[in-house]
Amino acid sequence: MEILILKTFKAIVDEGGIKGAAEKLNTVQSNVTNRIKKLEQELNTKLFTLTGRKLELTPSGKQLCEYADKILQLEYQATSAILSNKGSYELRIGMPETFAAVHMPLALKQLKDNYAHIRAKIFTDTSERLVFSVLNNKVDCAAIGNAPKHENLEVIPVVYEELVMVTPLDGDHYPVLFVRDEGCGYRKHALVWQQKSGRVNDELMIMSSADGVLGCVSAGLGYTIIGKNMVVGSRYEKSLCIRPVNFGPKHVELSIVYRKDCPLEPGVLALANLLKTN
Repeated sequence: MEILILKTFKAIVDEGGIKGAAEKLNTVQSNVTNRIKKLEQELNTKLFTLTGRKLELTPSGKQLCEYADKILQLEYQATSAILSNKGSYELRIGMPETFAAVHMPLALKQLKDNYAHIRAKIFTDTSERLVFSVLNNKVDCAAIGNAPKHENLEVIPVVYEELVMVTPLDGDHYPVLFVRDEGCGYRKHALVWQQKSGRVNDELMIMSSADGVLGCVSAGLGYTIIGKNMVVGSRYEKSLCIRPVNFGPKHVELSIVYRKDCPLEPGVLALANLLKTN
């Protein structure tokens, strides 16, 4: 049972099909199909069944998936441990785009200057999807808001960011709450604020970036609840009014999360300490 074939099998499961797996593995769909056929022949069983247009795991597929997780985790640990012992390794760090823009640049520069043996590689996604990436070894650690409790996760709080209500400078705006996509930590706090403030009838408008949210608010199209550091220093700061939230949580906790069995823990702790210091 080859590691590449197991990775292909797991990619189909994670990405929901052959097309997604091929894109993730940077190969053609026929290669993915052939690898799975080879694996099914080796095990003499079907691993997937087609329900409509969706691939679903058979009972044997579900059983293999549990073992594949363990095998690939051990493979990752072995590779990372050896690279770490050689004195130089790559640290895959996940973070939302907002965190990358505001909180991470100085810490990454200090990591590069003070830990020359660590090469940071950055991946951006929502907080929710980054938790999945950490648990499935797609990244070594992630900087996220509202870190969940999980038996396989270590959580290190690094930043306590003040939540603010943001409106146009002149105060004239529509009753529209601008938020980010599903999975954004700020979005969750904004929706809690909306409920507790009694403004549940305000329209909800979704934007793909924090910059887009602030741009719409500055134009008077609505308001938002977001971290103060997202506004201060932005290109829209002078056209916006910010004030502390008066309902719900007053701060959002940003944390570094990583797997408890992560062999690159020293590098993760170094990054976390730099973020705390800054």
